[in-house]
Amino acid sequence: MKSLFANTYFRLISVLILGILLGYLIFGSAGTHSHEHSAGADTESGGEVWTCSMHPNVRDDQPGLCPICAMDLIPASEMNGDGDDMYTLVMSESAIRLANIQTVAAKREKPSKTLHLPGRVEIDERNITRVSAHFPGRITDLKVNFTGAEIRKGQVLARVYSPDLVTAQRELLEARARADQNPALLRAARQKLRQWELSDAQIREIEQSGRVERNVAILAPADGIVLGLNVAREQYVNQGTVLFEMADFSNLWAVFDAYEEDMPWLSTGSKIHFHDRSRPSVKHQADISFVEPILQSDSRTVRIRADISGQENLRPGMILRGELKSELQEEFVMVPASSVLWTGPRSLVYVRHEENDVVLFESREVSLGNRAGDFFIIEDGLSEGENVVFHGAFVIDSEMQLMDRFSMMNRQAGPRPVPYGFDPFAVDRYDDVPEEFKSQLREVVTAYITGKDYLVESSRESAQTAFGEMKSNMERIGEHGLSGSGHSAWMQAYRDMNGHLNPMLETDDIEEMRTQFRFLSEILIRAVRQFGIDGVVYQQYCPMAFDDEGAYWISDEEQIMNPYLPESMLMCGEVIEALE
Repeated sequence: MKSLFANTYFRLISVLILGILLGYLIFGSAGTHSHEHSAGADTESGGEVWTCSMHPNVRDDQPGLCPICAMDLIPASEMNGDGDDMYTLVMSESAIRLANIQTVAAKREKPSKTLHLPGRVEIDERNITRVSAHFPGRITDLKVNFTGAEIRKGQVLARVYSPDLVTAQRELLEARARADQNPALLRAARQKLRQWELSDAQIREIEQSGRVERNVAILAPADGIVLGLNVAREQYVNQGTVLFEMADFSNLWAVFDAYEEDMPWLSTGSKIHFHDRSRPSVKHQADISFVEPILQSDSRTVRIRADISGQENLRPGMILRGELKSELQEEFVMVPASSVLWTGPRSLVYVRHEENDVVLFESREVSLGNRAGDFFIIEDGLSEGENVVFHGAFVIDSEMQLMDRFSMMNRQAGPRPVPYGFDPFAVDRYDDVPEEFKSQLREVVTAYITGKDYLVESSRESAQTAFGEMKSNMERIGEHGLSGSGHSAWMQAYRDMNGHLNPMLETDDIEEMRTQFRFLSEILIRAVRQFGIDGVVYQQYCPMAFDDEGAYWISDEEQIMNPYLPESMLMCGEVIEALE
């Protein structure tokens, strides 16, 4: 750990020196039409405002270090435009190159997306057969006497003694003896036995032998596996009693759960590829035959179904992992997901314009549609062909915030303080959460923090051990471990956290682990805010993580130890809020 701090300290000093040069070059020219104008403004004002390029809410009247990330403060407001247009930022070509700002044209095409869906093998309900008693009687012999037995059509399942059936056989023999005088009576006697599910072969045997069969065989009506055995030897049964429940496994269902937001991508006839845990290398495919019309209110998912047949190694109850590639039929304007600065209720992009050899970046609020892989659908606010920033949007937005212009955090541009402390995790707190549950959730958080500390040390195997403990602590709570008003919310959080924990425990790539940790952290932060825990933890944030997209995490101390950028920016971050 000491070597890690030493290396990090050396890198941090290098970054600070480089930051001074880059800050001056980038923001010394960004947003200015005239260098002479900026210099004059500084002199006339009698002083400069100094800020951090990564934390524009920090302002000081003299140079120094940022109290949040320890980067050098740079000159701010007077060097960033003339203030005439509150929706644009002017940057020189050299500043654009230094800030590594990259743009791409918005495109119009049919969105496509690959869905990864959890599923399971289920019995085809259309192949379930229930064998019932068609007459009252007593079970004298039970040929199939355990659940799971494989049976064939026509096989003897049991034998039953029934006074009513004995009487019906005597009527048959008497009718046969008088068949010459009254053939209709014989036909009626035979039909009565057929309605009681006696086969034609059984009826012929009674007629040919001339004897009444006291213990009549109940035959299997189809091939299948016994799912339920509802009788025992010497048991009395009534007409209509279900004796056996069986199903044919030659045709099964592959049932998958898709989230509510994935519903536009679901349609019958689409091919889904899947595999089971026992043989992950063996791939199967099937066509979606049915999309359930009802959304599961507790999990916010909809079930989709595919028919599978001839798969001898697939058994009901097996866990499946499905992959569905879907394409919408309508064309939409789309931009890379990294172009969108999303605050929850608002979505913002930066559009590049060139006017009289001057490069402008315009802040544009857009209506966001569904996500399609690495792209977002833009429903309104952007036209095809417009150049949007897909790398470096956060840098531009930080400068717009510093100048109090229209930006991600500032909806109404104007001469007022920049709003700070926006909370994307705002949720309602449940008041009826038991103290025992809060204590159990604290154990989950403790294991999570241990895993976070190992990510700081870049120790993948140790981190996986800690996150495995976190998963075990969650399983001790259980998906239904919380009653009351927060029951559905905990079920959703439980499933979502498991959805990111499982890839973290399986991957060999620590960067992939950090990516899943990012989403896990967001879900856990909401859960802690909703349900509460014993003690206090700190929600922290680094704006530099994931190419300036930013990422959150939870720590048990206020000191910043960045799990996303431990080798280059260990101390980059800030405490957002204390959670308890």
